[in-house]
Amino acid sequence: MKPFTLPPLGLRAGLLLAVLTAVLAPALLWLLAALLPSEALGNASASWRAAVLLMVVVQGVAAAMLVLHLLSRRLEEPLARLVEQMHALAALRAESTRPPPDPVPELAPLACALDALRRRMRQLQGELQAGKARLRKATMYDAVTGLPNRALLQELFGHEAAAARRQARSLALLRIGLDRLHTVSDTLGHHVGEELVTGMAHRLAATLRDSDFICRGADDEFLVLLAGPVGWDRVASAAERLLRCVEEPLQLPRSSQVLGASASVGIAMYPGDGGDFEGLARAASLALQRSRTLGRGLYSFYQPGLDQALRERIDAERELAHALEHDEFTLHYQPMVDAGSGRIVGCEALLRWQHPRRGLLAPAEFIDTARQCRLMADIDAWVLEAACGEFAHWLGHGLAPGRMALNLSVQQARNPALSEALRDSLERHCLVPAMLELEITEDAFLDDPEGMPRALARWRTLGLGLTVDDFGVGYSSLSQLRRLRPQRLKIDCSLVRGLPHDAEDCALAQAMLAMAAALGIEVLAEGVETRAQEQWLLAQGCRLQQGHLHGAPMPAAAFAARLGASAREDAPA
Repeated sequence: MKPFTLPPLGLRAGLLLAVLTAVLAPALLWLLAALLPSEALGNASASWRAAVLLMVVVQGVAAAMLVLHLLSRRLEEPLARLVEQMHALAALRAESTRPPPDPVPELAPLACALDALRRRMRQLQGELQAGKARLRKATMYDAVTGLPNRALLQELFGHEAAAARRQARSLALLRIGLDRLHTVSDTLGHHVGEELVTGMAHRLAATLRDSDFICRGADDEFLVLLAGPVGWDRVASAAERLLRCVEEPLQLPRSSQVLGASASVGIAMYPGDGGDFEGLARAASLALQRSRTLGRGLYSFYQPGLDQALRERIDAERELAHALEHDEFTLHYQPMVDAGSGRIVGCEALLRWQHPRRGLLAPAEFIDTARQCRLMADIDAWVLEAACGEFAHWLGHGLAPGRMALNLSVQQARNPALSEALRDSLERHCLVPAMLELEITEDAFLDDPEGMPRALARWRTLGLGLTVDDFGVGYSSLSQLRRLRPQRLKIDCSLVRGLPHDAEDCALAQAMLAMAAALGIEVLAEGVETRAQEQWLLAQGCRLQQGHLHGAPMPAAAFAARLGASAREDAPA
């Protein structure tokens, strides 16, 4: 037979029983004393009542202490643990140092709420850690190639540089620039350019040693840090190896293209060329610029003199931007004449810079800098607008300038926006497109054999003429001329200079004239400076000529005056 046991009492039942026991028992005694007749108690009734009253007071105090003791025993520990849980949550800790309290009916809702809050905090902390990891990846890794970015390489460089200082060894920073990446993006699409960069990134990373680091720099650049004992000969060998791996044709699976590429490399050595990452990266950038100036597929080590060249370039860029803003550019016009009659049949607009200190500058003194600092588009836009405005002014005054030739940079010629700019300028100044012809050097077709034909198609749609400038100094073939079909060729002045005494120049000029005649292309000889050259060219059937013999480049007012004088001479008496 199982022993009889009382069921466990809850907090409320226990407290109630204690109060009843402590308070009702003395109260019953007091009631009994009050009900008994005074005669029965005799003289002891007063003492009895006093004793019972004292007992009531004592037991009341005892009951209160008992209740407080029970409350303390029952609630102190759970409350302490709940308080600890709340402090842990306030300190952003999902877990406390002790387990959660045992459930107490009165405190169960609070315990459940804290437990739910603790679980939510644990979830939020996990999400926060994942977000921090994603943020670090976004800030430390390139989104296109997956390579570390410049910020992460800079952090790694700090550790490697400290180790290099302790071990008295050097580091090398290589700046690799892909050549003509912008051309690929412009002609084949931005997605193809990104795929090419990604493929080259993986190829370069596979070529390096495990101890080396590579990161994505600018759009078309990568930075490589060569660690370990590095000498200039080993650095040169590594640069050569990287250049060769870039030149291998690359299969692009997404775009189904097979592209070849080339690169240029600039090299800076730590600590000789820079004591920190920024200084070393700047030195490598200067060396890369030198490599690109010398040609493609080359590497160059940093040289201290490049700093002076950079300062000069920065000054030149600032001056060019100032010149555009303050209208320091001007156009001079050189006549194109029919040497047989002496009549002006057109002119070539030639850019000049009226420098505030150096005087009038020809394009050869600033065009390369303008290309490097990417101001050619702005300069070409200014030339187009100024030339069309001046041409319309001459027509408005009854002058007949013939056709005007404009020289455009190769970068601008490939830009599809040029066609829109030409159309807008022609409409704004009420000019017929046939009045303008665009001159592109022969090398432009060789540098961009795919993009230039598309540009020509856009120009022909507008009705503009095309002239191949400096013909004879490049490598154009008969098949190229037949495919491009320009309206005019300009024999370069370097070939005209030897006429008529240099037999080789004569033979070349005759061959070009015969080739152009066979294709029905008009020929103009530039750089004509003597009567002997003029007469020899006329004898060969080349009537269109340009050069100092027929007129040097002159300001717009002087050319307008010459047009007026020529019109008066041709007018019937």
